[in-house]
Amino acid sequence: MSKSRPVRPPRYRPRLLTLRDGRQVTLRAITEADGAEIVQAFGRLSPAARYSRFMQHKKSLDLAVLERGLRPVPGQDFVFVATVPADDGIDIVGAARYLRAGAGSGALPGEPAGERCEFAITLVDDWCGSGLAPQLMMCLMRRARRDGYRTMEGLVMADNQPMLKLARRLGFEVVPMADDQTLVRVVRALAPRSRRAAQAVSRRRPAP
Repeated sequence: MSKSRPVRPPRYRPRLLTLRDGRQVTLRAITEADGAEIVQAFGRLSPAARYSRFMQHKKSLDLAVLERGLRPVPGQDFVFVATVPADDGIDIVGAARYLRAGAGSGALPGEPAGERCEFAITLVDDWCGSGLAPQLMMCLMRRARRDGYRTMEGLVMADNQPMLKLARRLGFEVVPMADDQTLVRVVRALAPRSRRAAQAVSRRRPAP
C-alpha cells in the first residue's frame, strides 16, 4: 500500500510590486542561493536598524540562523525577499518571514498547537518609508493564513514607533511585556475578514 504524500502549499510565484514612492521591487520566496545577498543586505543595515531587528547589537549574522532561514520548512515557515537589479545581479532590500511559534509565545491556554506563527521583517535603511514594509506584511499575512495559521505575532522594540504604527494600521493589538518594558508583543488574528473590512484597510495610507 502506497503512503500518501504530505500536502504542501503552492509555490509562490514572483511578482513585481510598484511602491508608493514609485520604485519597483520583485517579491519572491527565498532560495538557498540567496545567502551571499542576505549577508550583503545585513552589511547595508545601520547599527540602529540592526538593533531594532535583532534586539541586540550585532556586527555579523549568525551563520546557523542564516542557514535555517535559507531553508524554510514547507507549510510551517516562509520567507519573502524583495529584490532590485544590481551590477552583480540583484540586491535584497527587504525580507519578511514567519515561523511556527514555540514555547514562550503569546499562546492562550487551551489554544491548539501549530495555529500561531511569529513574524519578523527587515528593510535596508534607504527603503524605509517607501511603502515596502506594508506590502511585505500584507503578503506575509496572506501566506500564513494559507498555511493554516490563525494568529500572527511578533516582538517589537517599544520605541520602534514606525513599526508599531504599521502594526496598528494592519490590525495588530499591541500588548506590553510584563517582564521587559523595552519590548511589546503585537498580535493579530488571521481569520478571514469580510471584503468590506479588507477594502477599508487597503484604503488607509500605509505607515512609513
